[in-house]
Amino acid sequence: MKVTIFREACCYQDDQVGPLDAEFIVEANETFSSLIQKIINSGFLQFTSSHSRITGEIDERDLVEIFSTYDEKAGQIEFKVNPNTPAVDLLNEKVLSFYFHHARNLSPVSVST
Repeated sequence: MKVTIFREACCYQDDQVGPLDAEFIVEANETFSSLIQKIINSGFLQFTSSHSRITGEIDERDLVEIFSTYDEKAGQIEFKVNPNTPAVDLLNEKVLSFYFHHARNLSPVSVST
């Protein structure tokens, strides 16, 4: 099954240069964990120091959180669903999208002189 994955841009330049979507082939017996590893290894997900973890979701349901090398949990993957679930069962013609939910909660830093 061919699926299109979407991601939020990590910065202004990324928004302009992209790509913000990519197609992946999901085999019938492929696990969700295997699909996530394929997406990570492709280099499709982009991070910055302020956007260092990204959440994968379907229908606003968090399925996985991926931490970049910029984060204190460098390179870790936290599954919110069983990673051994067949990917086709989760996707089932739905869209897997990645968003920086945590970066939106950052407070501005004030500097005193």
